[in-house]
Amino acid sequence: MLVHGGYSSGNHTPSFVPAYKPFSETLNKRDATTKQIRGNFSISENLATFKSSDSASDPPIDWIPRYSSYINRSQRRLRQGGLTKTLPAGFPARVESPLAWTASELKKEEYTVVLSEEDILEVERGLRDFKESKLAISLITRQTFQLPTLGPRLISLGTSLYNGRGFFVLRGLNPKKYSSEENVLIYAGISCWVAEKRGRQDEHNNMLQSRTNKLQPYHTDIGDILALYTLGQAYTGGRSKLASTGAIYNELAETRPDHIDTLQSPEWIFDTFGRAGEPYYKRPLLFNQDGKMVFAFSRRILTGSKVSPRTKGIPDMTDAQADALDAVHFTADKHALTLDDGQLGDILFWNNMSIVHARQGFIDGGPMNQKRHLLRLWLRNEELAWKTPEVLQSAWNVAYGSDDVSEEKWPIEPILDRDHVTTQRRSSGHG
Repeated sequence: MLVHGGYSSGNHTPSFVPAYKPFSETLNKRDATTKQIRGNFSISENLATFKSSDSASDPPIDWIPRYSSYINRSQRRLRQGGLTKTLPAGFPARVESPLAWTASELKKEEYTVVLSEEDILEVERGLRDFKESKLAISLITRQTFQLPTLGPRLISLGTSLYNGRGFFVLRGLNPKKYSSEENVLIYAGISCWVAEKRGRQDEHNNMLQSRTNKLQPYHTDIGDILALYTLGQAYTGGRSKLASTGAIYNELAETRPDHIDTLQSPEWIFDTFGRAGEPYYKRPLLFNQDGKMVFAFSRRILTGSKVSPRTKGIPDMTDAQADALDAVHFTADKHALTLDDGQLGDILFWNNMSIVHARQGFIDGGPMNQKRHLLRLWLRNEELAWKTPEVLQSAWNVAYGSDDVSEEKWPIEPILDRDHVTTQRRSSGHG
């Protein structure tokens, strides 16, 4: 399924001021060689500069993380002591994999794949042939959208999503050359060579929807592979941020094993917002899948937000959970790659099982009346896919069709119905 992302209409210019200080930005302003919190949980001098209290009356945890609240809570819990210093059974001391990276290790030319003129001509021939076939968009496959030269290279790039760095940017398309329908066809055609299975992103089976322009904290979606095709760029902001789950795990396993214990606990409260028989359900945030560390969460479902307030009467998040959830966010931000050189026509692919992602807030408009407009796909490579955590399997079955035989819908233009967007369960993450 395909979804419009970050599309806005009208002349509304929102206010969005991040409520937290990016962890990486904070560290850059301080001594880069500062000690990390080690097994004895001694807080570093740099972090101790924040005013804190031993009371348990920290502000409630928010959808948008607050760095000062995180530090205060973390310091208080460290002083109180009694935190476990051992990892849960079966969890490794460290993940050794190309998928465990930090942004400073990456070179732009290694993850950016530029299409040649010949590649683009081949894509356009595939587009022409598919249009002439009169087949429905849902029938795009490697057989119906043929890319004899580019296709095998895309298959290889798809493999790198599982055993390489876990992401890449495909560059060189000019979406302004094509109609809205042609852009969808091209996107689906290219993507099926990267990973053939497409997922349904909401319970309405729609492909295109509007999205908020607020910043998005680190989270994962439902599914294996995510893709974003840039049809329009914001006047300012809106950049995607990717962080390796392996890097997050390695730092927390070394410095705060109690967080790993909390994250893998099945006691996390997921709000259903009144859309299911029960007001909430429980499951872990972190899974050990054959030695691969997999995060699966959407922060809004755990904390609520102004648009989706937390359901009254459901259990509160514990102090340990709030500390661990914020630790994931700020550790992710420390290691994250911000794709700040994104171009019109870029297609970004990443492994949702090995990477958490976030997005800057953005403003549309400016002298050229720019509007951020991205198309999103959920994909899966059936041959290379990791084993899905058991408690997530039903959601994966719905997304990828095992439990859903209803017709796919591919609306070419974005759906701007607020009620439609705010009542979705699947598309927003793990609702």
